[in-house]
Amino acid sequence: MPILDQGYQHWQGTLEGHLWRWLTITRQGARGVFRNRWVWVTLISACLPALILALFLMIWGLFEQKSSVLSPFLFLFQGLPEELRAGPRGYRMVFWTLAFNQFLDVQLYLAMALVLLVGPDLISQDLRFNALPLYFARTVRRLDYIAGKLGVIAAFVGIVMIVPVLLAYGLGLGFSLDPKVLSDTWRVLAASLAYCLIVVLSSGTLMLAISSLSRNSRYVGVIWVGIWVVSGVAATVLNQTIRQDWCPVVSYTANLTRVRDALLDSKTAWQQLGELKQAGQDQLRQAAGRRGPRHGPFVFSRSHEPPALETVGPSQSLDFPWQWSAAALGGLGLLSAWILAARVRSLDRLR
Repeated sequence: MPILDQGYQHWQGTLEGHLWRWLTITRQGARGVFRNRWVWVTLISACLPALILALFLMIWGLFEQKSSVLSPFLFLFQGLPEELRAGPRGYRMVFWTLAFNQFLDVQLYLAMALVLLVGPDLISQDLRFNALPLYFARTVRRLDYIAGKLGVIAAFVGIVMIVPVLLAYGLGLGFSLDPKVLSDTWRVLAASLAYCLIVVLSSGTLMLAISSLSRNSRYVGVIWVGIWVVSGVAATVLNQTIRQDWCPVVSYTANLTRVRDALLDSKTAWQQLGELKQAGQDQLRQAAGRRGPRHGPFVFSRSHEPPALETVGPSQSLDFPWQWSAAALGGLGLLSAWILAARVRSLDRLR
């Protein structure tokens, strides 16, 4: 066939540095994921816990200022202990810690669901259609390829965890109107962001490693459900049968939860909340004693005393050493990196 046109056509585009090669892979992968309606449903569902966290921090800021905006809702604060109503700023760290702890606890399961929706096709689809030679025929290294795929997971997990944490923290600062709030609560923000980063790196690398093991994305999804759900069920069964301290380490999400508790020091916050609850119960007993038995049904007699103080916090607290969970997550990370290095081959090693 003769060559009819041998002219030169200048390329019109913007040259970028090699440092951002992975971003192109992330951008194209995210566009494809946004076509999944279940991803949108999960993202919209994640807005409700974020709104509750932001609303709580806003109300707490107004409560610290004893703002008149809360006047129509004063009945909600009647049963609070006197120490809390008199000096709420002294308990700022406790309630901020527990608020972020509970928010991240809920968002963890939404993040796991997002990884299930986003991750299975990232590498398995490229293996199924033999797309790796197209990637590595260009100036793309294996590290760029893996970082680009990891960026897709990081983007969606960050939407449901990192972005709400930053926005809620900013609203909390704005409504507190106290210059000391930043010095009091910056550790909560740092610990929350560190935990979000751990979730992104751990779940992202683990999902990519699983996705590289099979060309069928359905099998990848089943394996992820096994790691996420089945491991949690197995840990619960082991804990109820043999009752050993190491049983929760079997659960992947329990390890993430234990690391979060250690970063936020939520155990201390729960203990302080328990002491505050005990003080409130003591005040109720003293008030009942001053009123005497003739003031009606609101007086606590021996047969109607307030219940004894129970452990305040999650029903199944994780008290095993957090180093065990860190070691388990670190081991999974190393295993995932080894699998990715073995399965994602550069162009000169493709068969």
